[in-house]
Amino acid sequence: MKTTDIKTVIAASAARIAARPRTLPIFGVTAAGLVLRFAAVIDGPAGRSCRADAGDVPVMLPTLNAGTDYAICLGADGGLVATDWDHLAGDVVGGFHFAPGGNATGRAGGDSAPTINPFSCWDLGWRPTCPDPRGMACVDGRFWADIYLTGVNALKDGSSVYGADIADGRSLPVRADGKVSPRFDYEVATAVMAALGKTLLSIEDFFAAAFGVTEATSVGSDPVRTGLDAPRTSKWGLMQATGNMTIWGHDGDPDGPRRAALLGGDWDGGDWSGSRFAGVSHWPVSSDGWIGARGRSDHLALV
Repeated sequence: MKTTDIKTVIAASAARIAARPRTLPIFGVTAAGLVLRFAAVIDGPAGRSCRADAGDVPVMLPTLNAGTDYAICLGADGGLVATDWDHLAGDVVGGFHFAPGGNATGRAGGDSAPTINPFSCWDLGWRPTCPDPRGMACVDGRFWADIYLTGVNALKDGSSVYGADIADGRSLPVRADGKVSPRFDYEVATAVMAALGKTLLSIEDFFAAAFGVTEATSVGSDPVRTGLDAPRTSKWGLMQATGNMTIWGHDGDPDGPRRAALLGGDWDGGDWSGSRFAGVSHWPVSSDGWIGARGRSDHLALV
């Protein structure tokens, strides 16, 4: 459950960051673990700072739990420490997601070894434009996508949460007023994302974000909850990226009878499922048990 108001945390941060070149987040994953990258600088309040002038600086890690987001804090001694969001240990300067499995390295999905998703690393100057960067991965340095499918309690817990009941036409999302929505059609999915400062993926977004999955395969049964399906994890670490739930996309014919895109293929899609599966002829008022959603955000990179 996401109890911390991260928008307030980020706005209240007095730290300033710099990196040369500014084409990557200042935090990265190496053989040594999570580090502040060489040439990056964090200047915090009261003269506190952390400089990686002589090489990478390690981030102290707690025992990490799979499917959990962590904050990276600049401590009073100028050191960097990762912590859960309910026990912040200094000025928040970034964060990351500890995934239940590894990203795809080719075209056959990922694995089941829990690890930090390197594309989930964000900092004050490299993050999604939406208020909450948790549970997201940066796709090719261009945009951010939710690591997990949208859950029924997205408006309360966030749209990308490990172990959440997946929102669809049978497991309906909870509205802001606490009542259950009567549908999970294109309009409702769009409204859920808008309330969180996100949008649905476009067709081209999806093609990029789902690359690396095992193509033309499906999981075989309703996944019910968000989590690991290693064969269908993407290069960027999107879980259940294809062959689990077909997701709403925002493309369609704007001039003809209104349609909405459906992307990825569901758990029974078989050969039809994959990173290039897209249909743009579906009625947007449909609300079916095999149609879910996944959030997207633009990329913010402060030079």
